[in-house]
Amino acid sequence: MTNHDCITERNIDRRSFSALAPRHLSLALAAAVSSFVILVSSFATAADGDKKPTTYQIQPGQFPPEGSAHYIAGELIQMDHVNRTGQLRPDRRNDQRTDDYDRAMFFAMLPYGTFRYHGAPAELRDLPIGTHLHGQFYFDAKQGRPVKGGFSSGFLLEDDFSFHQRQQRAWRLDAIDLNKGNITVTGLSLADHKADEKPTVFKVNAATRVWQGRGFGALTNLAAGQTLLVNITVATLKGPGHCTDIWLDDESRQLAAARQTEVHRAHQKTHGLAGWINTVDNEKSHLTITLFGGFNAALTNDFKLKSRVAALVAEDSLRAYDQINDRMYCEVLEIRSVPAAPGSSGLQFVIKPENLLEGFRPRRILRLLAANWPLDDLPWEEMLWPADNRVK
Repeated sequence: MTNHDCITERNIDRRSFSALAPRHLSLALAAAVSSFVILVSSFATAADGDKKPTTYQIQPGQFPPEGSAHYIAGELIQMDHVNRTGQLRPDRRNDQRTDDYDRAMFFAMLPYGTFRYHGAPAELRDLPIGTHLHGQFYFDAKQGRPVKGGFSSGFLLEDDFSFHQRQQRAWRLDAIDLNKGNITVTGLSLADHKADEKPTVFKVNAATRVWQGRGFGALTNLAAGQTLLVNITVATLKGPGHCTDIWLDDESRQLAAARQTEVHRAHQKTHGLAGWINTVDNEKSHLTITLFGGFNAALTNDFKLKSRVAALVAEDSLRAYDQINDRMYCEVLEIRSVPAAPGSSGLQFVIKPENLLEGFRPRRILRLLAANWPLDDLPWEEMLWPADNRVK
């Protein structure tokens, strides 16, 4: 489990963008890689309650500065996957009042906010209820209890697997007591092989999934000295938590990430890559769009110069209206790199639509579908038109 393993989904094949000039290709490649480095470094807020929370205010049409997000971990207890909103039961912290223990925390993902599951890009719908998540949030003055604001604007939510893999950390298995349903582990830095000072005891039971090689293992396959990644639940109430999944080796971890990558790629191909409009040239009918990050970079291989793409106007939730009737076909005029920033893919398109729509305005959200991606009806509940048909 190396640093290279952690950034596989953001690496760009040097054969991509075949229609680009070599100079543009190298710029795009450098931007994508540096974008990931900045994105990761912006998540380096300490996972404890010792640091005072930052109250940086999100600015419309601007990506946030590096290191400005606030860390909160908790358990996913409710979700509206269509609108990318939900609730966490935050971990209990020493800086909390006891009256605030286990109080549900609402979140709404920013349009460039991302999810990660099993070490790969994900959507909220991919995360099982009860999953313990590590989050990065920004302050929203309209949320909180009482109405004094709260850290509810989500920038990143990721499971324990993804969080520890990105931090280049794992668990060293020290002891197993299946009669008591306990495993004793010690946090381990893979970069310098330093172990934490204190061990942690997780609960396991017959429902715990054990992954070994290309298939299932069993709790009896656990042995002292193994290096594990785990996902947990019931961590916020009495902690440290119950293991829902345990990965025993690199092969099982790589397979989990590969499968999740394909799940997310399939979703993106039917919904389109999201970004926002930077500029509109009304005379030339040109739009400049910066793609958000959080997707497998190989998807951009399907966007070629002079090719036709479908553009969908979307809301901040990334929901479009009626993508069959509202799509506007556009010609790709330019693909270029831009300075990387947290939330940005570092890639920018210049496109020329057949007609300028009302929604083609600076700071509005678009989703782009490559010419060879399926453009089909989405389920009614995922569209903004004619109305959300889910039971209220």
